[in-house]
Amino acid sequence: MSTRFLIPLTLVLVLSAGCRSYESAAPLDAAPVATSDNSKTSVDWPGVYKGTLPCADCPGLATTVILGQDMTFRIEMVYLERNVKPFVQEGHFTWLQDGLRIVCVDGKGGRQFFHVGENRLFQLDADGQRIKGELADRFALAKVSAADAPLQGTYWKLKVLRGRPVAATDRQREAHLVLERSGGRVHGSGGCNRFFGSYAIRPGNRIQFSRIGSTMMACPEMESEREFFRVLESADNFTVKGDTLQLNRARMAPLAEFHAVPLK
Repeated sequence: MSTRFLIPLTLVLVLSAGCRSYESAAPLDAAPVATSDNSKTSVDWPGVYKGTLPCADCPGLATTVILGQDMTFRIEMVYLERNVKPFVQEGHFTWLQDGLRIVCVDGKGGRQFFHVGENRLFQLDADGQRIKGELADRFALAKVSAADAPLQGTYWKLKVLRGRPVAATDRQREAHLVLERSGGRVHGSGGCNRFFGSYAIRPGNRIQFSRIGSTMMACPEMESEREFFRVLESADNFTVKGDTLQLNRARMAPLAEFHAVPLK
């Protein structure tokens, strides 16, 4: 996690604690053992969560958390009423022993804890405990319904490529893309490698992807990923209907079809 990302979160928690009663629950190493009925096993947790978290010196932090079925995450936080770039953190998450909480760890070892509830996600403190006091209810994010998913800011999972269903595999990430709400940037995964680049939307549902780059990992099955990247290069328009996004070229059959996370 970069220092720029750590500072606002630390200020939020520390300064908020200065004006309210702060109570901590049991430490992480004393967490109860998970039962069969917990968030990990009983809650439809993959998806997109949004809300506005408290901020010490601004109206709030507009926050989006994306939890992928493949145990990856992405967190975006934006200061309201400030013209600054989002603070972004992404990596993998794991479930804690109680099956109720997750810890998100980025590539630099930065950690964020969340309690997973039914259609809600609660930001926890630096020790993985619920935040108490008069601001406690404001540390909650609500799950976004797939039917209401907008084109931008949604986790779009690849389901069909060139007319063929995309097979899921336990050995690779799920292929997906996210069109960031600001800055004209796109990121995602081809199934093996993470990719990033730019996009532009024009009148008439026209879209163009450019400057697509990716990591250079080798995986057992690479052809689907290569075809996905070729689709991004050739797509020139899109269609969104409910929870389905299609990338097209001219009036030909759709090149790729995506479903908004979570799928029902």
